Amino acid sequence: MDFAALVGRAARYSPDAMIITEHASGNIGSLNILYANKAFCDEVGCDLEETSMCQCNIELGPIDFTQQAILIVNNKCNIPTTYRVSVTQLPKEETDGRDCLLLCGRPSSSSLAEGREKLYGDIARKFIELPADEAAQACVRSVGLFFGAQRCYAARVDLDTCQIESRYYWDKSNNPCDPSLADKKVCSWVLERLRQGEVIQVRDRNTLPKDANDFKQALTTMGAKSALKAPVLLARGSLWFVSVHVDDHIRDWTEQDVSIFRIVGDLFGNAFTQTETVWSLKETQRRFSDVGANIPGVVYQMRRTPSGDLHFSYISQGVRELTGWGPASMMSDPTLLENLVLREDRGRFRETLERAGTACTEWSIDIRIQHRKTEEIMWVRASGRAHNGVNGDMVWNGLLLDISEHRKAEEAVRVSEERLRRILGTSPISIGISDVKSFKLLFANKRLAEMYQIPKHEVIGYDTRKFYADKRLHRRHWVETRREKSLSSTETPCVRTNGEEFWAEITTRLIEYGGREAILWWSFDISEHKRTKEALAHLAHHDALTGLANRRLFDEHLQSAVALAARTDRPGVLFYFDLDGFKAVNDQFGHSFGDWVLDQVGDRLRLVLRDSDIGARLGGDEFAVVAHGIDDLSAIEAVITKLQNAISAPYVKNSTIAKIGLSIGVVRFYGKEKDIHKIVKLADSAMYEAKQAGKGTHRIVQMPSNDSHKAIS
Repeated sequence: MDFAALVGRAARYSPDAMIITEHASGNIGSLNILYANKAFCDEVGCDLEETSMCQCNIELGPIDFTQQAILIVNNKCNIPTTYRVSVTQLPKEETDGRDCLLLCGRPSSSSLAEGREKLYGDIARKFIELPADEAAQACVRSVGLFFGAQRCYAARVDLDTCQIESRYYWDKSNNPCDPSLADKKVCSWVLERLRQGEVIQVRDRNTLPKDANDFKQALTTMGAKSALKAPVLLARGSLWFVSVHVDDHIRDWTEQDVSIFRIVGDLFGNAFTQTETVWSLKETQRRFSDVGANIPGVVYQMRRTPSGDLHFSYISQGVRELTGWGPASMMSDPTLLENLVLREDRGRFRETLERAGTACTEWSIDIRIQHRKTEEIMWVRASGRAHNGVNGDMVWNGLLLDISEHRKAEEAVRVSEERLRRILGTSPISIGISDVKSFKLLFANKRLAEMYQIPKHEVIGYDTRKFYADKRLHRRHWVETRREKSLSSTETPCVRTNGEEFWAEITTRLIEYGGREAILWWSFDISEHKRTKEALAHLAHHDALTGLANRRLFDEHLQSAVALAARTDRPGVLFYFDLDGFKAVNDQFGHSFGDWVLDQVGDRLRLVLRDSDIGARLGGDEFAVVAHGIDDLSAIEAVITKLQNAISAPYVKNSTIAKIGLSIGVVRFYGKEKDIHKIVKLADSAMYEAKQAGKGTHRIVQMPSNDSHKAIS
């Protein structure tokens, strides 16, 4: 068979690799080369004279949704080359009845950008067009195929228990889930890095550090040699991540691999903000059902619409034993329950429910019912709480408890949890499509209108430039989106129609919509996230009790003060002290009072410091002050006097009075000191000498250029 003629003369000069392969033994992953063009042979060193005897070992990965796959070629020197190829099944009438594939492509780096853009677009499209769960499952598969992995999964970690719950899973064998993921806890080494937003790349599991042994064992159990993990979403009490595993070889992850995978994690995070809400509701429903199944009696939720239609939205299995009717029968005909109530009690039962519904309050009433099958009369305590639903429904969450044999029970079981939360109103993801020239909305979901508080009738056609607090930010973001023609994300101050400003993360991409160029974008309100981030940044550098700088910030300021002393040729001063008698105060009045005293010390310290000075609590009752521009000893003595007077004054709280003092070690430095820890150590020694000489005193030393020191008072 002349395969060269079949492909054509143009293949000889094409920069793309073109090869014709035949299945080796019915397995699409194992192939023999029947023809290879010059571009392929030059790239891998294949011998054109004897392609049938070619020593190259080739393996074709799974074919993705674009009819493309990863082709790995190991030449006779066992040097691998990876291609991303399009796959075409050749007609058997053109190949003498042989089962052949035409593979065309370039080394993966040449087609990576195209494949990457297709992957991003596929993920965004799926989360727009499909239900959240279906989209997530399909996207996990697409990511796994893109990276040529053996498995890919998205999982949720409970931050309280560190338990992993694999929500979406795909592998090459189409297993529903890897059993080794069940009941697993995430390794602390992995969790710490994911919480810091780091993409974890594992080239070879055997090279992981010792403190990642649990992670190494988990990879070994699953058969993975290489892996990538990226954080997806840090929600309240949980963390999502996505991971790919490579089992059959050690993978050298490139910077592009890591960058693409990080963006995949960001895309999943945008979508999982919605699914986290849905899953939280499902988890609530599951717990509600579990509770209902284990409570003796019947748990139910009954609703009446504004038009008067009555129905059960939930009723537990216990209704069968209590009444003789199954849950399905009760839900199809809600009047069955009232008809079981004896005529003498029916009026009271109806009146109690109506009164509770009108007042949106609790109810409890003992009634008698007649079992449908046994005709036995039983006493039942009906109780619960009514409230108004978000759609105007009247809602009764109730419990029917057989008290025929338990009238002397200590307490009746009450409904502890509502089955349906009021969180299924709208998705937390705001999605919109706007015209690329007029900036006006062509499509928008309900959440978008709520986020920006746009009246319903004004949403379509609304000018998206009004979303931004500064229109220049809109222009910069949109210009970048059009120029790059790829995903563009920014955190920016936005404004609602009522003038309220908030922070949002907006991600955009240039698309074609309705035959014209448009911009697809989604937005999240990150105001709370920004506030939390700022609060955490403050906590990272300040003492939680006193609000003073902590040791980390103290070290930074001391280092800066040394540099400032060198630049200005004016000495800096470190005042280092602890509280004399504080332990006795703590022991006598308790730790709560002692903490209050420390807080007061922080307040008093701030009152005597200049704006340019920095006060720090280094731990326990140890404090320090870093000052600059105090040139002579008299000025230092004046600062010491202020510190002594301020902190030694009595501490009065209610009827409790405490007195403490302080011993101070003072060091003058001149900008030539290379190690700030020597300055701190010298100050600590000076403070100790002051204590030895009598509490409430001080010692001043200075540091010459050779880091030796000399006491000057």
